[in-house]
Amino acid sequence: MKNLFYLVIVSLLFAACTKDPGVNSEQPESSQGGWVSVFTPDKDSLSTRGSGLQKMLHSGSWIMLEDAWSVPAEGKPGYLVHAPRLFVSSLNGNSWDTLSVPSKGFVNTLFADSTAFFVGTRNGDVLKYYPDSKEWEKINVLDSTNGIEYGVYGIGKFENNLIVSLAGFKDSVSKEVVSVIRLQNGDSWVDLETPPIHYETYGEGTVPLQFHKGVEWNGKFYIATMDGVFELTSGSRQWKQLPFPPKVQYTKRYIPRPVTDILVHKNNLVIAETSSMLVYEWDAAGDGWIAIDSLFLSGYDKDTLNYVININSTYGIQSLVSDGEHLFASGDRSYPKVYMGDYGEPYGNISKGWRKIAGEVINGKIMPTSKIYSLDVIDGFLYAVSYEGLFKISLKNLDKIIANEKDFF
Repeated sequence: MKNLFYLVIVSLLFAACTKDPGVNSEQPESSQGGWVSVFTPDKDSLSTRGSGLQKMLHSGSWIMLEDAWSVPAEGKPGYLVHAPRLFVSSLNGNSWDTLSVPSKGFVNTLFADSTAFFVGTRNGDVLKYYPDSKEWEKINVLDSTNGIEYGVYGIGKFENNLIVSLAGFKDSVSKEVVSVIRLQNGDSWVDLETPPIHYETYGEGTVPLQFHKGVEWNGKFYIATMDGVFELTSGSRQWKQLPFPPKVQYTKRYIPRPVTDILVHKNNLVIAETSSMLVYEWDAAGDGWIAIDSLFLSGYDKDTLNYVININSTYGIQSLVSDGEHLFASGDRSYPKVYMGDYGEPYGNISKGWRKIAGEVINGKIMPTSKIYSLDVIDGFLYAVSYEGLFKISLKNLDKIIANEKDFF
């Protein structure tokens, strides 16, 4: 159970919005249309405080970044506590603000719509940040916590109403998990069902439902969880669990089915599923998932139970993003990939192939240089968040960049 939640009580109170002198906001142009560095964390703190970037999202003409900053744990000399920082800049801006979140709890989850950014903390606070005016608004999701130390794990929006997922331990002895999902209804909130689901750290055990990301599609709301995808119909308070994606040969009899990311691409629901490490598309007519990824298995040794597995998109998929025309994926590689099933001529309809977006080599290195945690698309640019910085590449050069890459590996 201890691996499920990282609930930390802290007593640090942050105040105002300040300029951070420790970041590089230069944006050198690339002569060949390759990757451009947009933001670089303070390199001196990467090894000491783990301050590498983890996530990006945007609202209107503003970008928000989250890093992996840590602070000394209160009362525990030599220990550090995960305390992410937030950075905000306007598109093509020359400076970044370091946000000081007005909460005693550290940042745990982020969400954005066209109007603002939303921050969920580890002590149950939900705050809305307006980048134009640089103002914060606290959103009172819970009427009472009943003594439970909730953290906010997911924020979404359905029919222009917020949906917030909170979870915490009932007490410090039993470690029983309590989960709440609340739907905004005007000035009030209503509780939604929290059916039990499986988690890897619980083995065959179950805990109440929570989600980390949700999307609205065809009049319903779909959430990504640690064990599959759930659907909410308008006007209902009950969730329907969708069938799991087909198991692949190397998986065990029962495995949890964590969904890393979920989005709508070309009016289809698409997910990245961690256990199979594949990307799937929902087939409403067949009431099931269709793999749009490439998976090759070879060499099965009955004595060692080992397979040789080759996955064409990327291992450990962290992020999916769509520009409406192309589907992109990133994970444990230093480059994102584009799905070739979206292409016709001149490539032909390569239905399951993915190609690297490696871009050009800068100072002997292909940029970025480490695995990519997060992707976003804004105004014709693909943004990639890696530990050492934020990079972008123009999609108008996409065909040229991927022209000489392989479809399969």
